[in-house]
Amino acid sequence: MTPQTFPFSKNRYFPRKRMRSADFIREQTYVEHKLAFLSQWDFGAGVALGLDVQRIDGDSLLVSPGFAVDECGRWLIVDEPAICRVRTLQGFDALHGETALLWLAYHEEYADPMYVPGDQGEVREYAAARERFSFYLTDMRSLPRAAGDLVLFSDATLFEDDDLRVRQVIPRVLPAHGLVQIRLIIESFRAEPLDIVLQYDPELPGVQAAEGGQPLGFDQAIRLQPGETTLALTGKLDTTAQAVLLSLPEKGFLLEKRGLPLRAQLHFREEFPVVSGDPLAALERRLLSQDPQELWNTGAQEGVPLAGVRLLRCGDQVMLDSVFPLAQSQRTVLPCLKERLSDCGAFFPPPLPAERPAAGDLTPAAALSESQRQMATGTVILNAGLHLQEGNILCSDEIAHELGPGAVFIEFGIENVYPAAGTDRNYTDLLLGDASLFTQASGTYESGFDRGVRIHPEKGTFELAVRLKGQLRQAALRLRWFAWRAEEHASHQLPAGTLLRLEPDVTRVAPGAEVNFIPVFEQGLGAPCDFLIPDKQSGVITENGIYTAPEKDGLYQVCAQIKDRPETRVNAFVIVRRWMEGAEHAAGSL
Repeated sequence: MTPQTFPFSKNRYFPRKRMRSADFIREQTYVEHKLAFLSQWDFGAGVALGLDVQRIDGDSLLVSPGFAVDECGRWLIVDEPAICRVRTLQGFDALHGETALLWLAYHEEYADPMYVPGDQGEVREYAAARERFSFYLTDMRSLPRAAGDLVLFSDATLFEDDDLRVRQVIPRVLPAHGLVQIRLIIESFRAEPLDIVLQYDPELPGVQAAEGGQPLGFDQAIRLQPGETTLALTGKLDTTAQAVLLSLPEKGFLLEKRGLPLRAQLHFREEFPVVSGDPLAALERRLLSQDPQELWNTGAQEGVPLAGVRLLRCGDQVMLDSVFPLAQSQRTVLPCLKERLSDCGAFFPPPLPAERPAAGDLTPAAALSESQRQMATGTVILNAGLHLQEGNILCSDEIAHELGPGAVFIEFGIENVYPAAGTDRNYTDLLLGDASLFTQASGTYESGFDRGVRIHPEKGTFELAVRLKGQLRQAALRLRWFAWRAEEHASHQLPAGTLLRLEPDVTRVAPGAEVNFIPVFEQGLGAPCDFLIPDKQSGVITENGIYTAPEKDGLYQVCAQIKDRPETRVNAFVIVRRWMEGAEHAAGSL
């Protein structure tokens, strides 16, 4: 539990009172505890501004300036970009898995030393304590929950592994006659998209889909983006009972990832009270009846989680692979900025009723379909080795820009983190064109580069290449790329039922692995499809789209078409690499 800051104790002053050191400490503690108490209940705990985390190279992270509040109500202000060497962070040596959490913690630096009389001579003390911060690492764990969440929501973790976590969130009070929303929150711990097939079929007596009166549930393929994806199911409850028992049977949850079926790790069964009036009013009464110290339900977390990190382990060697964002629920909102944002909302009227999705639809929160996306960006690391000479060329693997097949435009530059002259701060530049035209404080890029892009419109991928004009002084280059589609291409409306592509359109697998290809249609109006492989050596595929990769490394093509309509054919590509098989085996043996 967070240390209790109340009841507050303050000095009582009267004439001729002699002030002792304990009195001054009490005065300072009173102000600190009052401020911490207000911060807890006004801001909550978490990141408020900034504090974005990026990977620099295989051993370094860059944390941008920002502001956070920890669970003790203390303010943590990072006033300049901070570079963290992963191997030197506290907690690194104690990590066990390949995923970890980066934390920001409160830290004090003592200053202004002085000597004061002691029992055995002079004792060295410090007259000032400067409020600072520090970073540390822990193994992946359940993240801290906001104050009041245990009272308001039933939050059950159904499944968790090194790639993702699936949580089921249900309000603890349900309406006897009305709509209720059940959410599945999926947190992806990977820096790249992850394709899964999720089947969810809970037992909800009296709850039916808001449209159609069918049982509530779904079975669908999903492409997870890094961070948090929320799936919402809206149902209608019509009962006179005072409580309903909700459960998830053993066969009610199935997660298919990389062709491997996985069941729920939790047998969920819970009774929920039902009210005939406003369920929000009932939840408010439950919330306001709690003891303040119990309501602030936290473990002994001394810090604020900033991001997740993935590590690559090979024997005794550990390398930083990537950084992934945490759930949005870990962020806090400054009241003044939230108020301004609310005012800004008046500039964006809600859609017309005909444009709103059906209440029972499965809707990824704040998500756009790939056919609606106009622009994408990302980073890629080119490992250069040591002291590459002039004329050497560095090339990336094929990169999926996530805008789908067709003509796109690609631009990229080199991200450079360098110290500002005369200070201990660091800045980040994005260098486009000939980098040698600019004078860099670090002297890293004075030689310049030739840049090139190769685009594969049919596959929706591209490759980046850099040729050195002089000797390179660092072991890796970090490239930032931008992809966008011309307006005339993006605004073109296809007829409903048009076969757009296969999901996944580009995937990397080990020899012999299975991939489930799903046809994607315009406006979701589908038709039966035939799956085929042009080359007999490219593996095998079933009539349902389940593809088995060949044993030989290479790039292979998979095709699909609407039955008896070869003119509708679309393609997907599979990159088979044997090293991936070894990497998965090594990860499983750790």
